Amino acid sequence: MSVSITKKYSLHNGVVLVVLLFILASSGFAQSNSKPRIFLDCQMNCHTIYVKQEIQFVDYVRDRQVADIYVLATNQRASAGAREVQLVFNGQHEYEGITDTLVFYYEANVSDTDDRTKLVKKLKEGLLPYLMRTDMKSEITYQVNVDNMTQPDDEIHDPWNFWSFNVGLNFNYDAEESNNEIDLGGRFSAQRVTEDEKLLFFTRYSYEKATFKIPDSDDIVSVLESYFFFTEYVKSLTDHWSIGLRADLGSSTFGNTDIDGAINPALEYNIYPYSEASTKRFSFLYIIGPEYRDYTEETIFDKLTETLFRHEVRMEFEQIQKWGDVSVNGRFRQYLHNPKLYSVQINPNIELNLVKGLRLDIGGYIEYVGDRINIAKSDNTVEEILLQIKQLDTSYSLYSYIGINYRFGTQQNNIVNPRF
Repeated sequence: MSVSITKKYSLHNGVVLVVLLFILASSGFAQSNSKPRIFLDCQMNCHTIYVKQEIQFVDYVRDRQVADIYVLATNQRASAGAREVQLVFNGQHEYEGITDTLVFYYEANVSDTDDRTKLVKKLKEGLLPYLMRTDMKSEITYQVNVDNMTQPDDEIHDPWNFWSFNVGLNFNYDAEESNNEIDLGGRFSAQRVTEDEKLLFFTRYSYEKATFKIPDSDDIVSVLESYFFFTEYVKSLTDHWSIGLRADLGSSTFGNTDIDGAINPALEYNIYPYSEASTKRFSFLYIIGPEYRDYTEETIFDKLTETLFRHEVRMEFEQIQKWGDVSVNGRFRQYLHNPKLYSVQINPNIELNLVKGLRLDIGGYIEYVGDRINIAKSDNTVEEILLQIKQLDTSYSLYSYIGINYRFGTQQNNIVNPRF
């Protein structure tokens, strides 16, 4: 017998509350082999300890190849600070062919307790078709709370009109006898997200001052100050195409700019439908537009102010499946007045489950840098270089990592011991 269930849950539609109560008699656990084995592949916070404490009618294993049920958990940002969570269930071995997909939402500004309670409820719902294939099916009861069942509204009444806001402030002070440091910052964002369009405003300010006391010499003081404002409008054209406009304005002592602004039309194409973005994405984004810069110091190109045009192409590829996680991001930027001023970056990350218990992790990024037109012409002092007060010119930037992990021994992963 093959069972295939696909369920979609949305806070924007009518709320159907299904309360599933799994009452498992103690005699049902007399034989451990009656429990299906489950492997949780969490690409998010799955509150693992709580899940194991609340769902004890399965055996948790450490390797997906030996599991009867493979569960892939992912999430992505939704509107108004909420998160869309997707649980993909795949049966293996004797459960082959039983598949299930649950989509639900974590609301913004709620506690982890609410999130983990909802996660456990959805995991129980997804596991139900598999339990019906075991000896435990006679020990399962369920209830449907019909009093809470409502019909979906034609329109969603939202007093905020889909707007959400976020404000943050931070202050840090760190001191020793020979040095002290002050960090001050603030940020504000506002966004309105619907199925058809997205409007975003974001601004931040940062001030960092560090003082170093040098014996028999003057103190060395490092000051870094910056602000940044960014706005973006995106219009959904189809399930694959989007169009929009970006604009930003900022200033940075590190970047040698008193004013740095740009306005850029943008066009994006996603090979996969956007509805599948939580597990796979292959998109291309093209940006073009003018940039204005007013420099603090004269640059290596003998400029104090200039207006230039630049274009950019971005590529994002990501696959999150039971065999692992593969992502490759690429970026090409170029000034139109001088094609030799360009940069290229590629950022691959691979996490592969090769064979039973063996995982390979490879990643990093490499960038050719040929477009830093903001570098100050004046010579840098030793203090400015060591304290990274000013941005320096370079032809490349590189970061990489590689790791291998092999797990062997018992596959049982049911015991929870949170001590220490």
